[in-house]
Amino acid sequence: MADIFLSYRRHDSQSATGRLSDRLAAHFGPARVFLDHESIAAGDDFAEAIRRAVGTSVVLLAVVGPDWLTACDANGKRRLDDEGDFVRLEIESALLGGVPVIPVLVEGAVMPTAAALPPTLARFTRCQATELSETRWNYDVDRLIATLQARFAIESEQAIPGSSGASDGRINILARLALDLLELTAHPTRLIARQQTGHALDHVRAFMFLLSVLVLGNLAFLLGIGVTSLTEWIAVGVILGVLTLTLLTALLTLAWRLVGTRIEFRQVTLIFAYIYSGSWIGFCAGALLAATGVQLVAPEVFTDYLAIVRTSAPLAQRMAEARTLLENALHGPAAALFVFACLVWGSAAVWTIVAWGAFRNSFGCGRVKAILATTLWAAMLLIPMQMATWAARNL
Repeated sequence: MADIFLSYRRHDSQSATGRLSDRLAAHFGPARVFLDHESIAAGDDFAEAIRRAVGTSVVLLAVVGPDWLTACDANGKRRLDDEGDFVRLEIESALLGGVPVIPVLVEGAVMPTAAALPPTLARFTRCQATELSETRWNYDVDRLIATLQARFAIESEQAIPGSSGASDGRINILARLALDLLELTAHPTRLIARQQTGHALDHVRAFMFLLSVLVLGNLAFLLGIGVTSLTEWIAVGVILGVLTLTLLTALLTLAWRLVGTRIEFRQVTLIFAYIYSGSWIGFCAGALLAATGVQLVAPEVFTDYLAIVRTSAPLAQRMAEARTLLENALHGPAAALFVFACLVWGSAAVWTIVAWGAFRNSFGCGRVKAILATTLWAAMLLIPMQMATWAARNL
């Protein structure tokens, strides 16, 4: 999905909107601009695709031409008075969903009054408009682009002059990773939607993002517990993370198919890689806080913990001794930081629930079907969990 949603009437401002779309796509990149007939895949439900696109956009640009307000259908009824009118639906969806709306006046059009609009569009008249004049088109569009960059942090895909070379490439990759992590934290469904461009590289980017997050998360946690052989432990953590993701994705794909959604494994993998990454960062951040607190109180506790776990005593005995060891260390600073860790874990759980909406947005399904698929997936997870528990106790 795109960051910039262009709303317009074809018989009112198609030419001006096409010119504006070309400029925005040239500056921000085609994937960041949503233009109905170019951005909706064949076979998609038009109305549902619009709702999803508006909901995951950063901003909606409502292009208003001379006939935007008075345009009528074949029966002479004003289009804006029709609840099914796509322009009305687009702007209503943005206003209800909290997506900023910028009216863009073209070809001499003026802002309508609230009295001239349906009640559901009354707030549209309070949105600050910008004008694109034919006589100063380039200047006005440049101002609009500057606003989109400054106010909404929509990034340009144009190359920075003089930024060629391997070192600049590495810096750009690290900067992109940091920006994606920030956006994933603040707007998970938007980031995930934007990563689904339909290109084969989408899955490569998702996998590289996942690997980077797994490395960062494992590194932070291992440093927190004082492990020195980082390379070996990080490698093990990354492999286990990828294997866990694969198992969870396979079961989730099966769950979605069982509730009647026709999807492929790779579609679920692309979305779940980002959700798994965000959840993992949240878990590791909380674990780092808890481990730091324990290290302040009893620096040797994790060394003793690993020694207990590695003994040949029965599993129940080892787990009881390890739990007692950690409980004895939870006092003073350790207890305080453990409380903060619990808050971080709780926030990560809430974030995961919010991010889970990316599946509904991408698959275009209702809330009931999404809940059924998630519940079925959780139930199927009990099988490998029970198998793992049995193996740990008996093998």
